[in-house]
Amino acid sequence: MSRRAEYPEWLADIRAVVFDLDGTLAHSNPDFPAIRQALGLSAGEDILAHIAGLPAAKQAGAMATVHHYEMAASHRAEWIGGAAELLQFVQQKTLPTAILTRNMRQAAELTLSRLGLSVEVLLTREDAPAKPDPAGLIHIMDIWRLEPTQVLYVGDYLFDLQTARGAGCRSALYCPDGKPDYGDMADLLVPCYFELIDLWRGAE
Repeated sequence: MSRRAEYPEWLADIRAVVFDLDGTLAHSNPDFPAIRQALGLSAGEDILAHIAGLPAAKQAGAMATVHHYEMAASHRAEWIGGAAELLQFVQQKTLPTAILTRNMRQAAELTLSRLGLSVEVLLTREDAPAKPDPAGLIHIMDIWRLEPTQVLYVGDYLFDLQTARGAGCRSALYCPDGKPDYGDMADLLVPCYFELIDLWRGAE
């Protein structure tokens, strides 16, 4: 386990966990390079931000392209190794759980259905401003009436860390392929979910 501290005392204070979905709990990431190619975008360009900046007459067609790839990915969704066990561990601790995703609701619900995944709250980009805007995460905290430091956000990308930081929450970055250049933004680096479970048990 790569982490800021051998024994992160703050982990014992966590009272709820919010997860990203695609690439964090499920192998369900859309084919982003194909989407960008279809929309004429450069590598790494924010797809949703690009579409938001298009003339209204072009937004629907561009979003339809995104929807196509999102649904295709959700139809193939599978659990990421250890993610089901982590979710079960958290829920057995009777901690509320939520998912905050940039995906559309139809695709997110399909992924949850395929995996048999259940959480108390699901927020998509149709329900709150897309990450890295922290509004969705703040809304979830308001529902639960929790302080930011009582909430852990688990994700796999820069937007997730920016969202957690903007909301004032703790963050764990799932990084099975090694620490990315933005990894220092995370409170915890998680190359393997089973290691996070063991670490959390040690904080009890």
